[in-house]
Amino acid sequence: MIRRLVACGALVLLAACSASPTPAAPTATVTPKDQPALTSEKCADLIVLGARGSDQSATKNFGSGTEVRRSVTAMAQKLHQRSDTTVRLVGIPYPAASGPAYTANVLTGVASARKLLTSLGKQCRSSRFALVGFSQGAQIVHGTALELTPRQIERVVLVAMISDPRRNPDDKIAYWLYDESTPGPGKLGAGTPIPKALRPKAITFCARTDEICNWPPGGYSGHLSDTHRHFYETPEHAAQTGEQLDEILRANDF
Repeated sequence: MIRRLVACGALVLLAACSASPTPAAPTATVTPKDQPALTSEKCADLIVLGARGSDQSATKNFGSGTEVRRSVTAMAQKLHQRSDTTVRLVGIPYPAASGPAYTANVLTGVASARKLLTSLGKQCRSSRFALVGFSQGAQIVHGTALELTPRQIERVVLVAMISDPRRNPDDKIAYWLYDESTPGPGKLGAGTPIPKALRPKAITFCARTDEICNWPPGGYSGHLSDTHRHFYETPEHAAQTGEQLDEILRANDF
């Protein structure tokens, strides 16, 4: 059964008008929706650490991959409908290669994510943080979540894994399956559950025919499926992902 997250707030639209008896010079009014979705401001209100998938570019999409960038942009657009919160996307630097070095690369990514959280946490005292990753990047987010300190957990408001190779169907976190149930674990087996303190802030995403996060009982052979390679980056599905990311923020009063 698909678990759909329920919005926990109402959108209030504010309108301003002038009762001046004489014409006044037009004044630019900045509202949340006028903001760019993503800012270059170093210490944004919300700093999203994005982890790209295997073999994705370290220079495009803020170094976070198409799926993460489009989903986070959609999330920011929803967030800006109710808030002037600024959002910055920062790619987690790591050698995103598949093959024999995969496991070592994941460990490097986890270490890099922790280092970024520590350094940005010191530089940006008022910022809050999110972790969002796709595929190998989702496994990095999963691994990072298991190693956060209590203080970091307090400042992290969102942990999101899109097509996690270590997806655990029994984990007590939110999940979004788009259209149908996905009973299997990730390709690399069910991972360690997300720590209890992070569960209200965590969500995992998986499409039914994506073998990376929903490994078939009889196994899978051949090239990566089109589902894994293209499903999450489409505007329609990125918008759904972004909406659910925003629901997690709303549910945690952010």
